Amino acid sequence: MKDVVNLKPTMQSIQPLTDIENWKVSGTEQKMQFSGVQFLMNFLGQKTAVLIDLKQYGELWAAMEEENDIPLTVQFLVDEQGDKTSVLLDFEEHSEIWEDIYYNLISSFRVDEAKIPLAEVKKSLIEQGKLSA
Repeated sequence: MKDVVNLKPTMQSIQPLTDIENWKVSGTEQKMQFSGVQFLMNFLGQKTAVLIDLKQYGELWAAMEEENDIPLTVQFLVDEQGDKTSVLLDFEEHSEIWEDIYYNLISSFRVDEAKIPLAEVKKSLIEQGKLSA
């Protein structure tokens, strides 16, 4: 377990797979924002990593650890007792883990939204020419 996290800036132009702050809920102007999720940026303002609060998302992180082989390069922030408080995921090294977490966050956010039957979705896609019958 590491006590110190190296937060060195990177000069590489890294574009994350997803962008929580700018993702809009379909059909609304509402932006999705999750407390306990913070992005680290380079000097160009590009997101290069994400810091996830394990007090809020500890169960989600535990599920990720069970489902995936978490690389040793994942870094944690720890408290005075040595307990993990946050996980730091660098997009260059851990984009697949972040993508899994991101989609879990979205699905938990949208769990109470109205559902659209698959038949309606298919019909709409066919009408738009995005799906063949």
